[in-house]
Amino acid sequence: MTDPAGGPVGGDAPVRCPLPRCGAGNPPDAEDCAGCGTPVRGHVRVTAHAARLFNEGLAAAREGRDAAARDRFAAVVAWFPADVEARNALALAALRLGDRREARRQWEAVRERRPGDALAGRGLSLLDGSPDREAGDRGSAGPGPDGPGPAERDPAGRDPG
Repeated sequence: MTDPAGGPVGGDAPVRCPLPRCGAGNPPDAEDCAGCGTPVRGHVRVTAHAARLFNEGLAAAREGRDAAARDRFAAVVAWFPADVEARNALALAALRLGDRREARRQWEAVRERRPGDALAGRGLSLLDGSPDREAGDRGSAGPGPDGPGPAERDPAGRDPG
């Protein structure tokens, strides 16, 4: 996982300032940004916590605990509204719980941010009952309990792949 400023999170990785106008690299143990003075320690903690919640949501979904999965993904989306992986996962959990309206709302939010998102396209297509042939989707199978979904995140917030 990367922080919203685009840098890796956790471990010995440098911590980028979350402010787009700054973006300065800081030592992993920095309390404040060397470039602008913005507190960065709390940002690192909340980002790592969001990664942990995301992974807990994936585990809950795999175990069929869809309400718990939905709650974890919703928390991540509340803290990081631009996180399309968490929104896609939230939409899948909502769909598995029978909440088609919430699934549609989340997939439409993904499509606003990333118009070619294939998973959101397949989800919306599934809700509409027709194959989606928009950009980014090539007509593959729709999302399902064991279908394609967001990748796991490192608890320290790094993208494992």
